[in-house]
Amino acid sequence: MILVVSHPEDAHTAPVMEAVVRQGWRCELLDLATLPRQVQFSFSAGRSVNGASFTSVGGSRLDAAEIEAVWWRRPRPYVVDEALSPPFTAYATAQVHAGLSGVWGSLRASWMNDPWRDERAGHKPTQLAAAAVAGLAVPPTLVTCAPDEARAFLEELGDRPVIQKPLRPTEESWRPTRLVTEGDRDRLDDLRLAPAILQAYVPGTDVRVTAAGGRLFATAIDVRDTSSPRDFRPAYAQARVAPCELPAEVASGIRSLLLNLGLRYAALDFRRTDEGQHLFLEANPAGQWLFLEDRTGQPITRAVAEALVEAAVEARGSAPVRRPAPRVVNETRRQA
Repeated sequence: MILVVSHPEDAHTAPVMEAVVRQGWRCELLDLATLPRQVQFSFSAGRSVNGASFTSVGGSRLDAAEIEAVWWRRPRPYVVDEALSPPFTAYATAQVHAGLSGVWGSLRASWMNDPWRDERAGHKPTQLAAAAVAGLAVPPTLVTCAPDEARAFLEELGDRPVIQKPLRPTEESWRPTRLVTEGDRDRLDDLRLAPAILQAYVPGTDVRVTAAGGRLFATAIDVRDTSSPRDFRPAYAQARVAPCELPAEVASGIRSLLLNLGLRYAALDFRRTDEGQHLFLEANPAGQWLFLEDRTGQPITRAVAEALVEAAVEARGSAPVRRPAPRVVNETRRQA
């Protein structure tokens, strides 16, 4: 059985679950926002029956021993009883988190992605350091809350344009990647309040690489002639989008990076210069892909489902699983 830790509002969840079921596997959804009010969990040790279980208020039960693979897919936070006072809300939330984290650690299941590794890999300094070790080219970058360090970095780059972006954007404060202006340079002392990412701007075409199990789907997103040439997200509808090839050394570097970070799935962003160099910008362990699949026909949803099934078979141990060598895939969906 494959457990999906996500929620019904995530558009990517249902298509993957349906693809998993079509391959003959049971697939269940667990929304953490239902814990502990609608779904309770238990863990037993030193008893005749040991292990973890989840039980809904309606009486349905899921034993953790049945779980062979888990897809950790943008889970929502727990929601405790709203009648609790703020101190007891904080206390109850901490207890739910501690107990459930222990349950996750007790599972004898394969993960995509392991929540601890997923959290670690989501941090920009971790990604950039791992990418450099993996042999991927990285543009000059500084993550800092020290104004003097920022001034020295900008001076080092001279007239080269520099972009700025947050380490972790929120829905309330989201903004596209943008160039550092003269006004920004005058306000560098504000970095004492919160760190930011400064990075040498790389002109060129965006390349999104979606890695699912052993497969790499590379997609070129060209927004150079749009109103948002530094961030494809605001101008995606006007972008030129097509599957593309990756140089062998870039594909090899991606494989090394994912192995180092312990990820089965990730969406990685590169900038491809006019000379063909690919520079690593960042990786999202739970990045979106349907917007790419809709434009290109690349079978990414199927690949994600297959990666989950492969993980479940590994955990089951009923038969040896040969991992195919990760490869770059430039496929389109067969037309009916």
